[in-house]
Amino acid sequence: MKTTYLTRSKSVFAAIYLSLLSLCMVTYAQNVDSLEKILESEDLKPSDLIVIYDDLSWGYMDSDARKSTFYSYKGLDLAEKMENDPMIATFYRNLGVAYYMVNSYDTAASYLDTGLEIANAVENEKLQARIYVALGNLYNQTSDYTKALDYYMKSLRMFESAGEEERLAAILHNIGALYQRIRNTDEAVYYFTESMRIAEKIGDRESIAHTLMAMTNIYMDSDYAKAIELAKEAAAIFKEHDNLYGETMSILTIAQSHYFAENYNDAMVYAERGMKMANESNFPKLTAEANGVLSNIYYYLRNFKDSEYYALSALEIDSTDLNLTGNMIVNALRANIFLAKPEMAISYLDKYREWIDLYANDAFQQSLSEMKVKYETEKKQLQINSLEKERRLTIGLGVSLAILLLVLLAYFIIRHRLAVAKRKVAEQHVGQLEKEKQLATMQAILDGETAERSRLAKDLHDGLGSMLSVVKLNLPDLNEHGVLASEDRKRFHSALGMLDQSISELRRVAHHMMPESLVRYGLKVSLSDFCDAIPIAEFHYYGNEERLDNKLEVLIYRCAHELVNNALKHAEATQINVQLVQEVDRVSLVVQDNGNGFDYIKQKEGMGLDNIRQRVEAHRGEMNIYSSAGKGTEVNIELAFDT
Repeated sequence: MKTTYLTRSKSVFAAIYLSLLSLCMVTYAQNVDSLEKILESEDLKPSDLIVIYDDLSWGYMDSDARKSTFYSYKGLDLAEKMENDPMIATFYRNLGVAYYMVNSYDTAASYLDTGLEIANAVENEKLQARIYVALGNLYNQTSDYTKALDYYMKSLRMFESAGEEERLAAILHNIGALYQRIRNTDEAVYYFTESMRIAEKIGDRESIAHTLMAMTNIYMDSDYAKAIELAKEAAAIFKEHDNLYGETMSILTIAQSHYFAENYNDAMVYAERGMKMANESNFPKLTAEANGVLSNIYYYLRNFKDSEYYALSALEIDSTDLNLTGNMIVNALRANIFLAKPEMAISYLDKYREWIDLYANDAFQQSLSEMKVKYETEKKQLQINSLEKERRLTIGLGVSLAILLLVLLAYFIIRHRLAVAKRKVAEQHVGQLEKEKQLATMQAILDGETAERSRLAKDLHDGLGSMLSVVKLNLPDLNEHGVLASEDRKRFHSALGMLDQSISELRRVAHHMMPESLVRYGLKVSLSDFCDAIPIAEFHYYGNEERLDNKLEVLIYRCAHELVNNALKHAEATQINVQLVQEVDRVSLVVQDNGNGFDYIKQKEGMGLDNIRQRVEAHRGEMNIYSSAGKGTEVNIELAFDT
């Protein structure tokens, strides 16, 4: 018999994909393959070309995020050349959706906010509504339900006013998914029913498939066979529409239904099939869900090692979803108890307590209730009940009691096995000390390199540079008082010109070794000067302008310098964007180019990238590379620091 927590958590898989997949997408008359052929075979006007870019970027959204991003950038470039503000906002919206489909949430939010700002400026309500939906999906995905519901309600009012029934069905579905994720089943069923009614009226098969998937969760309580039947029907519809994302989630839901029916062999078959499809889809969220299903199955097969492995894999890919996170933390906790790893079990127990505090926050639930009441007051047509705070409080108390019992059980097991665990803890401590020693060594090397660069730059500029300048000042006197032949005079002036070039080159080298603007004015000014000197480079700065630690500023400048030089030398780029975001406790550097790109999965990093990664890791930072052949490269570097 399954525990209370996992029985309750089955709603995760039926609800998670809904907010991502229901993007208020329009079915285009032409498929993406035929549109790409038109691009290759016809000489199109810019007005026709920009529409095709929009169709392709949106058409690939649920099957190939990289292609979607590629066509979005192409369209954005064309829209900016045409000075077409509505289409600029549209492509920013498309980029935002594509990035959050691959879990790049910060980048997604930036693009969506930019698109919304432009849509507001041109007072285009249709664009505003679509961007509101995308923002709602983004915050729903990251479990910020208050913001998500606010954006959904704004878009819902606009779609109702415009009479766009297809989009209205999708947004009603998303709201139902949100309530399903916070386990308010009554409200979820209400919105799903309304969505299904409109979808059947207009013959929107994909919206019907989404709602079929939502209903599988309801039937999991009483009729597993019915849940599996609905999920298979949804999978068939998604396959008809080449919706790989929806088809994959349908397969994973079938696996989940077999798992709750305790048909573990069938569950494993569908789970492995879903994992394969998820890996092929290039959507990290799907891979995280597949890992979650496999973790649950392996736990009840008493294969605790694999259960922990897949749980940690799911958390590593996506820890933003509260439902999935809670399920995986519990799996890791119980697996470590049975694997006799008490210290690890205690750490996961602490994480689970943090998760409970976040999930059961009464103020968070109350804010959703108030927002819903506000919407219903404005609409004055729908009458929806409150979010039943007392019922949730009762459920919360029950969950707390279950946790208390679990804590007591864990305490006695851990106490019994502490002696065995001490040796392993000591080994882990030694490994950590060794790692810290390596980081300290690397930091010392970097500090020495920075100091040496500063010394050399000063010596070159103040020493050799001054000497050459004195020579240059004295040579004209020699020319005036000496008697030189005509040919010697030409060589004299030629040598004087070469001396000028040498002085300029020496100053340039000294500047790049340790830019004076970096020392005096900080990162913003020095990076701006650096990018201004490169015709194809643009620099963008966001955040406060407080000076950082000198070592950190030098590191970031060197990283930007190396990445831009890579784009110039190797990528054959025609456009380079450098973005620096400075916050209170962290700084983020993004260097993006539209050059050749490379397959970073198969191709090893060169010496330059490897050096950058070592420097970043020495400061306990993180570097991520996004690139593919022919589609440009984006390098993200994030560094945290003490305030």
